[in-house]
Amino acid sequence: MSHNSKYYVKKIKKKDSTGLPKISNFFTRPDDSISTGNPTTTSSTNEQSSSSHGVQHQVDPEVESKEDQSEDSERRLVVSIPSESQRLSVDHDVREDLESNSESHSKVHIKKLKVSPIDQRTFCLHKYEAQHRWLYYSNVKGGYMCKYCELYSSSSDSQSSDKSFIHNGATLGSHPTRVLTKHENSQKHKFSIERYTLSRTNVNVYKQVHLAFNANAAKEEQKNRNVVKKIFRCVDFLARQKWAVSENTEKLVRFVASIDESNSDLKQHCASASNTYLSSTSVTQMVSCISEFHERELLLNMNEKQFSLLADESTDIAHRSQLCIMARFGNSHNEIATHFLGFVNLEKATAEAIMTAVKLFLLAKNIDIGKIRFIALDGCNTMSGEHKGLQRRIRHESPFALYVNCRNHRLALCLVHLIKKYPVLQEIDSLLISLWKLFEFSPQKMAVFKNIQSVYGKEPLTFLRAATTRWLSHLHACSRFVSRYNCILDTLDAIYDDRKDPDVYGIRVSATNKSLLAGTVLLCDILKPVNMLSLYLQQEDINFTTLPIRVKETTDLLHQLIEKYNRNQLDDTEYAKVNGMFLEVDDRTTLARRMRACANRITPESFLEQTGIPLIHDLIQEIEDAFCTGSAVLTAFGVLDPHNLPDSIEELSKYGQESIDKLVEFYGSPKDDEFQGHRIQVRAQFNEVNMRTELETFKRHLFMLRQIAEITNSMLKEKRLQLSTWCIQRIL
Repeated sequence: MSHNSKYYVKKIKKKDSTGLPKISNFFTRPDDSISTGNPTTTSSTNEQSSSSHGVQHQVDPEVESKEDQSEDSERRLVVSIPSESQRLSVDHDVREDLESNSESHSKVHIKKLKVSPIDQRTFCLHKYEAQHRWLYYSNVKGGYMCKYCELYSSSSDSQSSDKSFIHNGATLGSHPTRVLTKHENSQKHKFSIERYTLSRTNVNVYKQVHLAFNANAAKEEQKNRNVVKKIFRCVDFLARQKWAVSENTEKLVRFVASIDESNSDLKQHCASASNTYLSSTSVTQMVSCISEFHERELLLNMNEKQFSLLADESTDIAHRSQLCIMARFGNSHNEIATHFLGFVNLEKATAEAIMTAVKLFLLAKNIDIGKIRFIALDGCNTMSGEHKGLQRRIRHESPFALYVNCRNHRLALCLVHLIKKYPVLQEIDSLLISLWKLFEFSPQKMAVFKNIQSVYGKEPLTFLRAATTRWLSHLHACSRFVSRYNCILDTLDAIYDDRKDPDVYGIRVSATNKSLLAGTVLLCDILKPVNMLSLYLQQEDINFTTLPIRVKETTDLLHQLIEKYNRNQLDDTEYAKVNGMFLEVDDRTTLARRMRACANRITPESFLEQTGIPLIHDLIQEIEDAFCTGSAVLTAFGVLDPHNLPDSIEELSKYGQESIDKLVEFYGSPKDDEFQGHRIQVRAQFNEVNMRTELETFKRHLFMLRQIAEITNSMLKEKRLQLSTWCIQRIL
């Protein structure tokens, strides 16, 4: 053998067993059993144990010995026992004693094991038990038994000579698979299996008790389901009405239960002492469930359609920048509605950061950004930039998208742009904000203001806030200032006399400035037609094709206002109140101050000539500039408006050809857009020929529908006239 002998296996030869005794049975005591798997004691210990019991030890001439495969391992004597055929080893000390006794030709006394015939099994028991579920080993029977044959065997099987696996334990021998297969295919085993199958019953007492319990539990569960269903409907009703849900749910549920005359489940639930589902935690969970349900339903409906994306950035109370995202699309009933999708926190207010946030938000909602067809944003450069703004980045992802600037933002910015040229507007804004803060954050001063209004015999009203960035909200604030002007002055005088507050004195000085007074009253006249246009733009079903008509109406009203001012026809205007307010200021001003102010004396006519009329002209120009520009494709949709159709059928063939060509060119051709090195190509939405044919046919259908509607309206008018004539005749 080589020096690396640990990788070699020594071949055991017959001469290696020379001088060793053969052991066929292991050490046993007549009254004691040896536990399997434990090593035997030494020969000296056995001699002492046997002498104490008075038993002489003998050596069986036939002994099987085995030696370990490795040279470095100790040699062990291994024997088989009948219970589990476990091999027991003899300790090294026993081996040494046996060798020493063998050399001295002495006899080794070993206790003889009294057992049944040995089962020399060399297989894995678990393997055969897994293959044959009926097999198990019985210590009592001294062999292997069959579960089914032992319990369901026939009387003839008990009288037969072969009682293995039934009454006697079977030994598997050297061919266990053959023995087990033979028994499994035997007639007696098949008969036992059949009897076992027929004896099985479905009647189970525990199962019957469990079913009875489940029946009562099912009734209780159905009752709770009905209660929860009604509470869910109450929560959904509160949410749709935009009421406080967590505070009003319990009150509404108890009210609904009280008006129910029948003894319903909800009424019993509210009457019970242990009523649940009404706590703030449960209501919050219900709101979350309703929200998730509606959102899932909304997104499933939205994924199938093209939509318009609306977004606006704002700052919350914690000064965190947030982006509100909404979508506008039609439902299955052909009703177009705007749906709120969620808020997105913005790390930065740049166009790139906002675009990343929008893309991640739509991806999380499983919304395809390529289905955007219209984009509605405000007018700041970050949003509406032509080259790097948010609308340009979205149009790169969806080339068929059209950008629509928020018309309300544009209208509000018209007055903001005039502040640079007319500083009086900024002073008016500061005055209105100061008055609102004075009364809003001091209940005591607000109480004084309301008390003075009561003294004047007027209804006590609060002062309205004028938004700094939304000049359209100034109409109501200016109207409240003009209607309660005397009350405001008396309130400021009372507060100043009480505390001598310099801030109050400064507000009073501004409130008695005639330029600010005239400008405030002038805004009441100017903002009325402008606010009418703003309310039209805020409608949910607005038609942008009629927007130029609305803008023209607004500018015409402002031109009419200028004519009234030039002709001094102020009877039906708010500006007629300026003279009375100027007299009130003169009465509250001392003689010395009035004399000093005579050099720069302001009259209502001079203010109109110097400031009022030029301001209105500039406002008209701002409105026309804000609404004159727009997408040519968006303007082309006006061809589909029935109000724009011609009056005669002869003119219909040439009607809207330019608009139809523009729509066909945009939607009937593929798009190839490149932005910052990234290129995207999109196929055409429609076939050019088919789209042109459809639009030509559609405008004829629109003309027919309009004619039918006009005929129907005329017939209705005639019937109403006939009905009114008949009623008058009957009365007379």
